[in-house]
Amino acid sequence: MLSIQPRSETVFTIICSVSLLGGIVPAYAMPNSVGTEQLLALDHQQFSFIPPEDSGQPRTNRAGGRRDQFCNNSMPTPSLTLLLPPTNQGLTTAAHPTFLAYLPQTSAKQAFLTLEDEDDNYLYHTIFELPAGAGIIGIPIPDTAPALEADKYYKISLAMICGQVLDPNDPVVEGWIKRVELDTQSRPSQEISLELGAWYASNGIWFDTLQTLADLYEVEPDHAIAAWEALFRSVNLDDMGAAVFLGNVNNTVN
Repeated sequence: MLSIQPRSETVFTIICSVSLLGGIVPAYAMPNSVGTEQLLALDHQQFSFIPPEDSGQPRTNRAGGRRDQFCNNSMPTPSLTLLLPPTNQGLTTAAHPTFLAYLPQTSAKQAFLTLEDEDDNYLYHTIFELPAGAGIIGIPIPDTAPALEADKYYKISLAMICGQVLDPNDPVVEGWIKRVELDTQSRPSQEISLELGAWYASNGIWFDTLQTLADLYEVEPDHAIAAWEALFRSVNLDDMGAAVFLGNVNNTVN
């Protein structure tokens, strides 16, 4: 098993050159316009994520820093979590994917996300404002960032900033993503549908499954929530099923 240690000190070095006091205002992605009549009648679809056969060895996700996971607030459960299967890695077909994470109730106002390759070369980093309250957030990688290359692993690091600047002791979690090419001949044509989410899940494409259900959750939550809960149960993330989706955050530094 490959054990990857967090690199909080490196993240700290980068963030020190970035001002966090610029009056950043959070913004959330507007949902796509999808009518109820366009949604497929799959309300009882039992989503079960099927891991890809060549997923490789599990990659360890360990929290860095010495603070608790809530910036010294009370200790609710669950803690800061990147939403990933048990292997702590996931596939995507997107050049610029969106990462989903569970945010606990916290005193932190901002967070810092980095994306780097297996040789520790930084591809992208961003600071964003945290919404009030606990729930699931989406962190999109913008089209202006370098595209993920196919068949390469990239490490995702997400840190909560407990003070005015990032500190090596701030909590950080890590995971891995790999971009793949997929035969789309059997892909459902509707961009936001339970059928499309189920198709991604059955093909082992984790991040695209999450993104599809998150998009659907924003426009028709009643159609998405059962599939959302079933998907999380299938990868032992049961305690995430009841979490509210708070929307996509606004990246402020590229």
